[in-house]
Amino acid sequence: MSSHHPASDSCASGGPGGVGGSRGDQDVLVSLGADLGRVSALLSAQLPRIEKLEAAVGAGEVEAGLGGFRPVAWAELDPSAAAAAWDELGVWVRDVLTPTVEPSVRQVPPCWPVHSWGRETLSWLHGAYRQAYGPAGSGFQVAEWHTRWVPHAYAAFEAPEAAQGGFCARQEHSPAPGADRGRRLRVEDWQRWFDRARAADLEHRRPAGTAQAAAGPRAGEGVPQVGSAGLG
Repeated sequence: MSSHHPASDSCASGGPGGVGGSRGDQDVLVSLGADLGRVSALLSAQLPRIEKLEAAVGAGEVEAGLGGFRPVAWAELDPSAAAAAWDELGVWVRDVLTPTVEPSVRQVPPCWPVHSWGRETLSWLHGAYRQAYGPAGSGFQVAEWHTRWVPHAYAAFEAPEAAQGGFCARQEHSPAPGADRGRRLRVEDWQRWFDRARAADLEHRRPAGTAQAAAGPRAGEGVPQVGSAGLG
């Protein structure tokens, strides 16, 4: 009489450990191989960016942002650095921001230079512009600058503690009665405020009793010409 072994039937029928089980394992290995191939392709596509970031780290550009541009920390500037920062910002507002986005006097109030919120807002907008249009910039960053950061700057000016309605709370900064608050901002609208704010800021930064240093144009001399501070 022959004996019957269920394990033998299991192996012959493709049960656990049989031919059928081996085929399932092969399918899993094929799937894993395909996944590894996709991961390898993704890493290969990112390799140029990784190498670029590595080079930036070696060049000390990461702290400054790719492109080497450092945001302006106004509170940390000495008189000489502050003079250069004022001049660069003024030239950029005059020759880049105004003709590019054509803000109205309500969107960018003419008295912006004499308020810290005005200077800081346009300063970070300038920094974002430099990043977007710099050597490491991209079309995405440019689009984001126009569609995100410019509107954010306008919203910052419109805040109640800033210049809600197009002018700040200082009576002497209010526009003349009947003035068109929808017209485009012109250099002459903010020039005198810029000269006054620049001179006062530099004087405040100088040690007491120190004679005024030669730090570019004084109040009334206007924003420097293109080339002395650069467009940024």
